[in-house]
Amino acid sequence: MEISSLVELALTRECKAITYKRELPPNQRVIPRFIIYDVYDPPSNAEPSELKLRVTGHVAHKLEIPYVDILTKLPCVDLTTDFHCVTGWSVLNVKWRGVPTRYLLELAKPMGNYVMAVGLDGYTTNLPLEALMEDTSIVAFAMNGKILPREHGYPLRLVVPSRYGWKSAKYLGQLVVMDENERGYWELLGYHDNGDPWLEERYQQQETLRSMRRRVRFIKE
Repeated sequence: MEISSLVELALTRECKAITYKRELPPNQRVIPRFIIYDVYDPPSNAEPSELKLRVTGHVAHKLEIPYVDILTKLPCVDLTTDFHCVTGWSVLNVKWRGVPTRYLLELAKPMGNYVMAVGLDGYTTNLPLEALMEDTSIVAFAMNGKILPREHGYPLRLVVPSRYGWKSAKYLGQLVVMDENERGYWELLGYHDNGDPWLEERYQQQETLRSMRRRVRFIKE
């Protein structure tokens, strides 16, 4: 399938509409657009036909799903939700299109209670399995009516609205089911394991990350 036809089908096929809407979490301020953070350099672009999402680890059935199938064949949802960054800003009513993580995990049949999301850039973040079994957690391939932009995580991004944004791993390449909890990149540096914005689960110790540096890019949207 040509790229133009692939994109058209991905963006126009029928998807179930869902919304995750709650009050603004404590000590968040609303801003009009995302501030872009990257821990590592974004991965090099690859041909859509070469991209795959893997579900591995403690599962009954390991999955290796072509990116093209995610865009055009797997069940999809249109998710409208707010995005909350641990640094204190929120963007309201972001529209994502993607495949429910619950659908993927049920195919794989997890045998552990934790999941590590692994980006193609090497980024990692851990989550309890129950967070990815929520109906509103998805692997997104589109954002605001367009194929996911590179700065927001192309080709795929994990989106978990019930957690702070660092748990929504960009450039997603793999979900690894674990029988014991292990910490990801930011969690090893002091971020909270669970990351619930409404409980203000920002850091394991509130003073931990005052002086830590992130790479920040401001992008007009």
